Amino acid sequence: MYGVFSWKKAIAVLGLLVFAGFGIAGAAGRAIGASVRPRELPIYSVETSEKTAALGINCAWDDSDIDRLLGLLDARKIKATFFVVGDWCDRYPEAVGQIAEAGHELGSHSDTHPDMTRLSREEIVQQLTRSQEKLEAASGQKIQLFRPPSGAYNDLVVATARELGFEVIQWSNDSVDWKTPPVGEMVERVCGRAQNGDIMLFHAGKANTPAALEQILDRLTAEGYRFVTVGELIYQPPYALDHTGRQRKTE
Repeated sequence: MYGVFSWKKAIAVLGLLVFAGFGIAGAAGRAIGASVRPRELPIYSVETSEKTAALGINCAWDDSDIDRLLGLLDARKIKATFFVVGDWCDRYPEAVGQIAEAGHELGSHSDTHPDMTRLSREEIVQQLTRSQEKLEAASGQKIQLFRPPSGAYNDLVVATARELGFEVIQWSNDSVDWKTPPVGEMVERVCGRAQNGDIMLFHAGKANTPAALEQILDRLTAEGYRFVTVGELIYQPPYALDHTGRQRKTE
């Protein structure tokens, strides 16, 4: 009698374990399915058959080369997008005015250049709205583009920026001018990697950037490239982004 009871008990326990196992597996499957969501990505580049690219020049250090940058762009009838930190605008409002007056596009590069991935949603909103207010007051432009400091972002940063009406912009061709490489090295790096729909990364206030940019523009223009602002290069919604952040039309 004892043996029969033990077998029945064992079978019942085994059934419970199997049922529980299915429940755990089902819950795990649902959890995995819920977590597999498309990551929020900035626009890194644009899919286009045209030899078109955009210059994105970050302004976070000083304004020592702004006159030279504006001069070389004007001489070539090229418009660029300057991503400006709010603090930089505070220090150099005249430079922001010069950039706008010369017909270039302005975008936000945050207010104080923090690591945006370490901020709460409220802090991200403050960084974007404060910089937007400062830049719009100094330039007269409506600021709708945002490039995260140091290229650091997460889903919260990108989603919050888009909720506020910003398009988030990264880059596909990095001059690495922030490391101050030799001019020739910078030229070969950018030109050797150039492709249709590139968004390029340069910085104001770096020693070799103006000389390198002059050569890069002349060489790529001779190769048939046309330079436009980031706002002109990117597509308006609806659009799609692949896993590399390359933007394409969906129509």
